[in-house]
Amino acid sequence: MRNVRRWIGAAAVPVLVLAGGVTLAGTAVALPDTGSATVSSGSDSPVTFEAAGTTFHGSLRSPDGATVAAALLLPGSGPTDRNGNQPGAAADTLVRSADALAAHGIASLRFDKIGAGETGLGTYTPETVGEYGFTEQVDHAEAAVRLLTERTGVAAEDILVLGHSEGGLTALALADRGIGSGFALLAPLPMRYLDLLSAQLTALADSGQLGADADAVRAELPRTVESLRTTGTVPADQHPIVAQLGLNAANAKFLSEADELDPVELAARLATDTPVLLTCSDKDLNISCAQVEPLRDALAHTDLQFEHFATANHGLEELGPLQPGPADLIALLPVSFEFSAAIDDWAERAR
Repeated sequence: MRNVRRWIGAAAVPVLVLAGGVTLAGTAVALPDTGSATVSSGSDSPVTFEAAGTTFHGSLRSPDGATVAAALLLPGSGPTDRNGNQPGAAADTLVRSADALAAHGIASLRFDKIGAGETGLGTYTPETVGEYGFTEQVDHAEAAVRLLTERTGVAAEDILVLGHSEGGLTALALADRGIGSGFALLAPLPMRYLDLLSAQLTALADSGQLGADADAVRAELPRTVESLRTTGTVPADQHPIVAQLGLNAANAKFLSEADELDPVELAARLATDTPVLLTCSDKDLNISCAQVEPLRDALAHTDLQFEHFATANHGLEELGPLQPGPADLIALLPVSFEFSAAIDDWAERAR
């Protein structure tokens, strides 16, 4: 587990663990262009759409040739932008996915969600961002689907949906609304949200990185999780370290709403023979392949392509013989060779 990463700012947005370390509340800022280690395919056009009074900014990727399908690309947790990046954390996960899909004739839409890039906080303020919940996040993704349908002519029930990390849960929530005919769940959240956070924060405490605060985290986590699940709020007398690690009042609505959804149950409701790509990696410090197994079992009735990577990090970058650590969170590394092959295979099956 990597060192705790602390993004302190006025504009808090709900977070989960991102690329291997515990993230906290972040600031809504636009990222500089970090470039990509892959060759681009197709061309991007800037687009906007409205949802609940907020103007969302995104990019529509069009293939160089004929468009044979369309996909919505959904990012991971925190202030992750349309390309799959955050301030201080470059991976290009989604823009590289757009490159791969465009090479197979698949148009795609990716956008800056609340707290990220050009969209920023939208109608929220630093004082009201605690009113933003996971339900709103899914609503915004559904609004993006309407734009994608309008621009490509592909019906909502026929689009493909790709979700990375927390975006995997958003993708499954859209499926439960009747959206999508194929899904790519890339290093997805494989269990209830608060269960994963508890496992990650307990591992962080056990690693020694929290010092004298480790015992407080172990003691407070069960009480905080129970409060979020029963009341939708955190305890009034919560230990400050737990709030600092993201389980706080500003994130309470988002966390409690997201935790109500069990990815395993949602996956079990997908239609038989739905083309699904599910990935995990031995070098993913966020989500282990063992944690993904119940989700894999729940998808057994689908047309499942399960990929167990050996050298990809959580951002689907190539580590090769290197061990995962803080450096690969910051640096933009080449795209994972295993992921490139996997998404090519899925694109051919799903389109």
